[in-house]
Amino acid sequence: MKVLIKTYGAELFKAGIYKLLWSVFLLLGAYFFTRSILLCIRTLEGKDQSPFDTEWKGWALTACFFVNAWLLGLMMQRMSYGCLGVGIRARAALTTAVARKCYGMAHLTKDTAAEAVSFVANDINKIFQGMQEIHFLWGAPIEAVAIMVLLASLVGKYCLPGVGILCLVVPAQYYFGYRIIKNKVANFPNTNARYSIIQELLPAMKLVKYYGWERFFEGEISDARSREMRLLIRNAIIKTINVTMVFGVPPVVTFAVLVPYELTNENPSGGVFITPQTAFTMLSLFNVLRFPLMLLPKALRCVSEAIQASETIETFLAEPAAPKHDTEGAPGVSFSKATFKHVLGDSPFRLNVPEFSVRPGELVAVVGRVGAGKSSLLQAIMGNMSLESGSAHAAGRMAYVPQTAWCQNLALRDNIIFGEEVDEALYDDVIDACALGLDLQILPQGDQTKAGLRGINLSGGQRQRLNLARCAYFGGDLVLLDNALSAVDHHTAQHIFDRCIKGLFRNKATVLITHQVEFLPRCDKVAIMDEGNCVYFGPWNEGAQKLLSRYLPASHLLAAAGNAEQPRDEKKKPAKAATTTNQDKAKKAAAAHSPSLTLGAAIWEYAWEARWTIFVLSLFFFLSAQTSRQIADYFIRWWTNDFYKKYNPACEGRLYGVLALGGFLTLMLFRGTFLYTWAIGAANRLQVKSVHRILYAPLGFFLTTPVGDLLVSFTKDQDILDEALPDALYYSGIYALILCATTITVSIVIPAFGALAGGLFLVSGLMLSLYLPAATHLKKLRMGTAGDLVTLIAESLDGLTVIQAYNKQQYFTHVTEQRVDDAHRALFGSECLNLWLAFFCDFYGACMVLAVASFGIGQWRVLGSSNVGLAFSQSIQMLVFYTGSIRLVAECIGLFGSGENLAWIANHTPQEGGRLACPALAGDDDEGKPAKSTVGKALPPPAESIEVEIARSKGKHGPPMGWPRTGDVKFDGVVMKYAPHLPPALRGVSFTIRSGEKVGVVGRTGSGKSTLLLALYRMFRLEAGSIKVDGIDISGLSLQQLRRGLSIIPQEPVVFSGSVRSNLDPFDEYGGDAELWSALRDCGLDSTVKMAGGLDARLDGTGGNAWSLGQQQLMCLARAHLKKVPVLCCDEATAALDPATEANVLEIIERIFADRTILTIAHRLDSVIRSDQVIVMDAGQVSEIGVPTALLSKPGGAFSALVDRTGPAGAAALRMMAAEFATERAAAMQMAMRPRPSLDAARRVSLERLSLDRAPHGAAPRAPGAPTASVTLGAPRH
Repeated sequence: MKVLIKTYGAELFKAGIYKLLWSVFLLLGAYFFTRSILLCIRTLEGKDQSPFDTEWKGWALTACFFVNAWLLGLMMQRMSYGCLGVGIRARAALTTAVARKCYGMAHLTKDTAAEAVSFVANDINKIFQGMQEIHFLWGAPIEAVAIMVLLASLVGKYCLPGVGILCLVVPAQYYFGYRIIKNKVANFPNTNARYSIIQELLPAMKLVKYYGWERFFEGEISDARSREMRLLIRNAIIKTINVTMVFGVPPVVTFAVLVPYELTNENPSGGVFITPQTAFTMLSLFNVLRFPLMLLPKALRCVSEAIQASETIETFLAEPAAPKHDTEGAPGVSFSKATFKHVLGDSPFRLNVPEFSVRPGELVAVVGRVGAGKSSLLQAIMGNMSLESGSAHAAGRMAYVPQTAWCQNLALRDNIIFGEEVDEALYDDVIDACALGLDLQILPQGDQTKAGLRGINLSGGQRQRLNLARCAYFGGDLVLLDNALSAVDHHTAQHIFDRCIKGLFRNKATVLITHQVEFLPRCDKVAIMDEGNCVYFGPWNEGAQKLLSRYLPASHLLAAAGNAEQPRDEKKKPAKAATTTNQDKAKKAAAAHSPSLTLGAAIWEYAWEARWTIFVLSLFFFLSAQTSRQIADYFIRWWTNDFYKKYNPACEGRLYGVLALGGFLTLMLFRGTFLYTWAIGAANRLQVKSVHRILYAPLGFFLTTPVGDLLVSFTKDQDILDEALPDALYYSGIYALILCATTITVSIVIPAFGALAGGLFLVSGLMLSLYLPAATHLKKLRMGTAGDLVTLIAESLDGLTVIQAYNKQQYFTHVTEQRVDDAHRALFGSECLNLWLAFFCDFYGACMVLAVASFGIGQWRVLGSSNVGLAFSQSIQMLVFYTGSIRLVAECIGLFGSGENLAWIANHTPQEGGRLACPALAGDDDEGKPAKSTVGKALPPPAESIEVEIARSKGKHGPPMGWPRTGDVKFDGVVMKYAPHLPPALRGVSFTIRSGEKVGVVGRTGSGKSTLLLALYRMFRLEAGSIKVDGIDISGLSLQQLRRGLSIIPQEPVVFSGSVRSNLDPFDEYGGDAELWSALRDCGLDSTVKMAGGLDARLDGTGGNAWSLGQQQLMCLARAHLKKVPVLCCDEATAALDPATEANVLEIIERIFADRTILTIAHRLDSVIRSDQVIVMDAGQVSEIGVPTALLSKPGGAFSALVDRTGPAGAAALRMMAAEFATERAAAMQMAMRPRPSLDAARRVSLERLSLDRAPHGAAPRAPGAPTASVTLGAPRH
């Protein structure tokens, strides 16, 4: 904060001078010119004496008043422009500083990264807003004090009641601002809880639908929303009281001052004592005081948030920076007796490296079990671990491929080039060496295809090869590859190893972490890691083979062969003519189901959701309140003019009190109450309906609608509808009615002014017609560029290790500066457009004041001082409220843009047929009609149970009680499309699974494996065919009953934030705690849960305290175990796990699900080799189906080909496992189906027997379980 003040304080002070001049001109117009012109008219009437005793002096005052009014607007614009310039420079500097700090931080945790993104997205903008509002913080009290002094000069001691009221009102503004801030801070946990649930829920919607947990999450969001609404309503009450107090100041102070002043003084000539210049000058002063008092709470909130944000950012910028990597020394790595530790936390882990080195031209492989310290070794090389003892040296330009591939949301070409100079020849060599040529042919836009957020548009293998291509193109001296071949098939791995690692990297110092031991003989040296220790470093020889077999379990060997994407057949690009029809259909479908409404439709639907009855009542109280205020002001004109010549000060004082105090204040309370009830009610109904419709939207909707857009709708857009839009509607209604009432009142008093008033509204419409299109365009540009900036920071922090390894901090800082400039160009244009509007509006306001003054001086004989005084007290408000009215109306229209997406979600999001009928993609039905709208309709009441829901459905017949019982599954001619304009994903699929059978499904990427589960769970409509479970056609079932009648273990396990109990049994349907503990014990999670604190322990789904991947998968196992249904689906349940955890999970599945029908989707062939049947999918069709041994006996069979592609060693082991299982199965049938042995044990025995078969003649036989398997598979070639 001190640096900001020192850097920008002088410029803010200059802007403050303009604000002070604005206050001077405001008071000068409201006090001096208003009083002087009225005094001039009174003098001309012969009712008073003053220096302004001629008409030309009145015209001179009129001209000066116009100049004063014009300068008044000019000073405000100069202040705003000065604060804008300072704010943008400060914002740019802080954003760049935060980005530079992020890119150079030594250690960035997940929580710190989230804070950094929040700084750029929110906190720095709060500092910008604080700089825009800071001068209103001190301006209001100064103006209030000045008005008190001027009031004393008008009425002397009678100003004391008014001073007392102001002394209560001004501090009350600070107090109300404080209370609003406090309630907002108190509401942050509730808002964040709702945000967190939605943010966690949307990416996991497929899993939620698999489990049938929509109703549970709807309740969780509803609970958070209820807590949030209580504080929103409390703030709305405070705002209503605050506005009533501010706008009640003029009539209340006028009553408190004028009535005693009139009652205790007598006019020597009889009649009214108070003069028009006194009454209307005082009224003008208090009318203009409303504007700064209205802005005071907002200024207090913005400045306090800016101070808090600056302190938070200051703490962040003080974090230690990363050590600089030596890029000038001799390339290579040399460790000697080195011990490293992690810098963050108090982890006891130590990395011990007695000896390790790599020089240019050498390839060093690092092997070991999962968690042995292999990746830590690379982190130590990159300088991300602290050296405790020994010596460590690493130098040279570094290139790094991380274990988890990192991509930017840029074109593939830009991801590969990574800020380097373009070399087309090198680029082509890299594409070939990294086996990306076929992928670029298949992708629709070649190397210009966007990778998507976190590479979502690419497969895992494509992402990893893209990272490898970046590394190869960079041309570093020291190449670090962290398991860079794990996600590619055997043949692709051989291609990359030959062309890239042994080709492009042949002169580099290369470190390769790998599980694929077949490459070890071709490496210069091998490092074997175990439990953080480098137990061997040297050439690959027989001693290294024996040592490795002791540390690397047998399950790792098949993992190396099978943990990869299946190869795809080479395909040619389809001809454009063949795809034109589908593309046209796709465009038409996208247009029909665009997740947004037009602005007019959004406003209309918002009004329907808000309820027209409340709107009419709110409008009535708005009009009534403003009418009572105008009558009260008009009454002063009667009073000062003694219009009815029946002077009775006590009666007139009481009458004014009834109008000003009783009527106006009461009606203002009602207008605020009904307005906020209307607006907040609409926002809440839209939110509740949006959540409901999203939860019950078909899965296809999420495939076509970006999750990021939905998150923006549920967070930023909802926040605008909750607070910003109600406030804008409230103030725009007040300001617009003040403007209209002022125009009408002045037109009544001065009839000739009516013509100018018509011109005023005409000009206002013209200004809006010019302003709104430009403002809408600039707002979208501003939001887009700001979003690009935040996205860049977020994705850069995800890949910070890569950025630092490539020493690209300066490059990314430069890119960030460019994004900052783009964002600020849009911001500057948007704000300057507002200043342009304010300039002309202020000028027109000054012209209106000039017109009133001119009519007053020119027609003083006809109008009289009382009429002119009333006109002046009204028209002076135009200087303050005219610009505000136009801008607030424009702001409301702009804020309604946030309702475009949310109203569409609430009323037009397609539904899964009322949760009973088959869904289609994005609401498409056979005729392509959009989803049915629910504008203005309430949500249907939730069903008490699944049975009640089925009973309410028409034309549906539920299954027998206890369905399903046996677990028979039959697919009969199933044809399914993901969308009407897409080709079928399943083409006539037919097969039968008998009760208790274990069936594996394999096939290449995109062959339709996982699509079988989507069809079984009715995530998409079937075009033809049927699916039956226990003989019941699932198309006649409730989606809830169907999905809760099946169990699944997903590929990507999810543990939701909440308790252990809510993650296992969200509906409390499995009895007491004993059942839950039994399931946890069977799945090996009981000790973990006890350490976490029991069933009610809080789990973090996404943060730093989240469970490991293996623990999350065990939680999914426990969920499936609890359901006690006979059908279990495993959707690549172990694909994301390391081999050791995978073996544990598969052993648990075999143990506790032995009696269930299991459908396993897998690309790991060893996971399905012991199945009763194997289904081979190809292009959406069943290519083969049968017993594994029978399929393997077909020389040219599809399954046999898949097995052979795992490599000679892996294929031999898989065939042996299949043969052994066939033998065991036959024996088991004779022995009444004894339990199957452990899968990991079967793997180990098969590999050991394979090793014995390949052992040299005369060698001593090894006992089963002896550690020999890994030696033979990686034997050196002679």
